[in-house]
Amino acid sequence: MTPTKTWLMGILLASLWLTMGCTPAERDSAQAQPSGRGRSQEEGDRPIIVDVAIAEAQTRGRELNYSGTTQPLQRVSLRARSDGQLLNLNADVGDPVFQGQILAEVEDTLLLSELAASESEVSVRQAEVEEARNESIEAQFRVAELQAELEQAQVDSRRLKDLAGEGAVPRRDAELAQTRVRTLEQQLQSAQEQVRIRDRAITSAQQRVGAQEALVDGVRQRLSYTDVSSPLNAVVLERLLEPGDIVQTGDIILELGDFSEVEVRIEIPDRDRSQISLGQSVDVRLDAFPNQAFSGQVSRIFPNADPVARLIPVQITLRNPQVPDGQLGGGLLARVSLNSSSQQVVMVPAQALELSTSDSDTIFIVEGNDNETTVSARPVELGEQEDGQVEILSGLAPGEQFIVRSDRPLQDGQTVRRSVLSENNSENNSDNN
Repeated sequence: MTPTKTWLMGILLASLWLTMGCTPAERDSAQAQPSGRGRSQEEGDRPIIVDVAIAEAQTRGRELNYSGTTQPLQRVSLRARSDGQLLNLNADVGDPVFQGQILAEVEDTLLLSELAASESEVSVRQAEVEEARNESIEAQFRVAELQAELEQAQVDSRRLKDLAGEGAVPRRDAELAQTRVRTLEQQLQSAQEQVRIRDRAITSAQQRVGAQEALVDGVRQRLSYTDVSSPLNAVVLERLLEPGDIVQTGDIILELGDFSEVEVRIEIPDRDRSQISLGQSVDVRLDAFPNQAFSGQVSRIFPNADPVARLIPVQITLRNPQVPDGQLGGGLLARVSLNSSSQQVVMVPAQALELSTSDSDTIFIVEGNDNETTVSARPVELGEQEDGQVEILSGLAPGEQFIVRSDRPLQDGQTVRRSVLSENNSENNSDNN
């Protein structure tokens, strides 16, 4: 074949390829080829060519990732319970301590003096009780004596009265005997009242002893407060005072933390609340130990969300394992991840959200299966993004038709025309239905 024929054949094949690769509307446009202002006017008049897809629900489980900070299971402020000078402090930051271990001692000289004085006063009050008891015993003896004398006087009075009636003795003797009986009766009543008075004195003295003993117990209790002991097994987090400092009741001496378990506090969006439950297992990684993975559990879900940020606090608890240089501490950055339960979600290509001139997240909906139709702009709420696909949380339902691509930016109410590919898909979908 000559070079001329070869050149002509190439031109013919290229023309045929261009003609077959274009749609009828595109061939007509290519043949007309208006230029300048006339061409822009024609593009504005012709329908916008779009690719349309049908939203489908997909079963998808996603990994939820959050960050938080480690903290002890329990934090305790060890406070002074008495006033005085801090004599000894037996623990420093980082030291492990045990429940009941004495960690600090406060001066007790004044309390010891007060205790001695109070105990001495108890002895005085107890002596008063003994004295009142002795007086009561004496009063009871006097009552017994008077009762015996009264009984004898009554016998004598009756005998003399009988004799005086017979004329054997003067009547005056009988009258004197009766007077003695009345006198003894009065003396007996007085002695009995003295017994009652002495018994009340004993009761009062015993009450004074009890009150003084309560004071002694109070001093002893305050004296026990000079020894400051740990209420739990813990680690010293902070040391706020030093030996020699003057402390008052309530001053913080040490901060203790219980690291038998470590807590991680995270905040989750309210839309993820249904994916988290109490007791759920989670994976925890710490930047401080990048080569180790820890397992934790959801131990608490707080009932109230932040009304502004819509975040819900969640507490993760993990057993404190041994790590190369000791136990896990507080204040470490923790990364928490968990797999949510599988759920039906609508995923769309990310480019379907790039067709609007609006700043908000918008997708364009197509109604019906006509080749030419108008579009409706609809705001949507987005979820996770993965591999060029975006999760639609709200605004698009399965089965709805939406625009994936367009040769121009779109606006609500514009007329569009389906591409050849979209027409075929629409026909196939109608046949299936």
